[in-house]
Amino acid sequence: MKNWRRGCFGVVSVVITAGALWAASSSPAQAVPSFSRQSGQTCASCHTVFPELTPFGRQFKLRGYTLGNGLADKEFPYSLPLSASLIVSRTSLGDTKASDPAEDFPRINQTIAQTAAVYYGGKITDKSGAFVQYNYDGIERQWAVEMADIRYADSTMIGDRELLWGLTLNNTPTTQDVWNTVQMWAFPHLADAGVMPPVNTLLDMFLAQQVKGLGFYGYWNNALYAEFSLYRTNKSGLLRPLSAGVPTTTVVDNYAPYWHIMYNREAGAHNFAAGIHGMTADIFPDANDLSSATDRFRDLALDAQYQYIADAHVFSTQASWIREKRDWNASFPMMLASNPSDTVDVFKMNFHYWYQRRLGGGIGYFSTTGDSDMLAYSGMAMTESAMTNASGRPDTKGWTVELDWLPLTNVQNLKLGARYTAYTKFNGAGTDYNGFGRNASDNNATFLYGWLLF
Repeated sequence: MKNWRRGCFGVVSVVITAGALWAASSSPAQAVPSFSRQSGQTCASCHTVFPELTPFGRQFKLRGYTLGNGLADKEFPYSLPLSASLIVSRTSLGDTKASDPAEDFPRINQTIAQTAAVYYGGKITDKSGAFVQYNYDGIERQWAVEMADIRYADSTMIGDRELLWGLTLNNTPTTQDVWNTVQMWAFPHLADAGVMPPVNTLLDMFLAQQVKGLGFYGYWNNALYAEFSLYRTNKSGLLRPLSAGVPTTTVVDNYAPYWHIMYNREAGAHNFAAGIHGMTADIFPDANDLSSATDRFRDLALDAQYQYIADAHVFSTQASWIREKRDWNASFPMMLASNPSDTVDVFKMNFHYWYQRRLGGGIGYFSTTGDSDMLAYSGMAMTESAMTNASGRPDTKGWTVELDWLPLTNVQNLKLGARYTAYTKFNGAGTDYNGFGRNASDNNATFLYGWLLF
């Protein structure tokens, strides 16, 4: 208990000190670092509370990060839209008993610099812009390009209705999306250092930083959004810098298409959006052997969100459901899967409330279910690891509750948060899921963090 208190104090004191120094030299108009300095808008224009976007924030991103000329009269290099961030965190776990605790829980009960990042965020030309983040990951202990989204955008009138259109070049499917229903921007917005469920879908960050993709999108009359993108493994070539620092562990055969259609409706303080998206990819079971057949993954997802944004009160909710069909065309003949095909379903739903955009938080439910496959899901591994699956089912369920406080007045550049994640099921069972007596609740995690932007 004493170590937990010491860790909590360390997280809060380091970030508050940095925040106080930053606040003393900054004006409210610079609340969201480079985007705010360029656009002249406050944080609340683009975000309910970062990183959740408002309708204006979605427009800013879809228009290629080009709105505003606040940096135009600055001399180089001050004219560049550069910013940085620091995240200090501490994760505590219910139980750390395992065959190799250093491998399963490498950063548990440690106060760490979880992220130290620098990014280019803003205009390149009048019709192009970018959001590219390069950072140190304190959990993985490596420097890498975390995300990259480079855009060209323009608009035209069809009758008296605007068609906003653009191109996006990015390194992770859903990075380019503007709704917080997709996994890249979904709650919870920060990963902790706890035990992560090993089964995730294509749309659930499976290809993060492993690919390069080019997409075309259109947004008609602020009501109907459509996008189509093609992704390919980013192992080498001219665009390899989009995945700099990230080893290639997943190889896609040829191209993987991604698409998203969304209907949006705005009425005063209310905003509602609902849509459908999907992705298909043929993936080699061994990233170092490209002579074999491939397994096919096909995702179909439904997503929706609602926002109520007023001066004092902000409420939002998001929901998504993904069904993934896994055809083990390569893995089944190689005895890496027990079935010729499996399905995985992922459902997530979140609720958030903020008072004056300074005090609030969220609660989320998550559920992954699927077919039993003793080989594909490591059900037969004879190890006491926290990742072992004795049932062969990918089922994982639980709840996440988070409380946040933004202590600086009129700006959102510092967020202090406390989160608790409770598992009711992990790797197929609530109790003894690894065959060595480990229960799902042993993976319950407490996460404390301070997030500073400057």
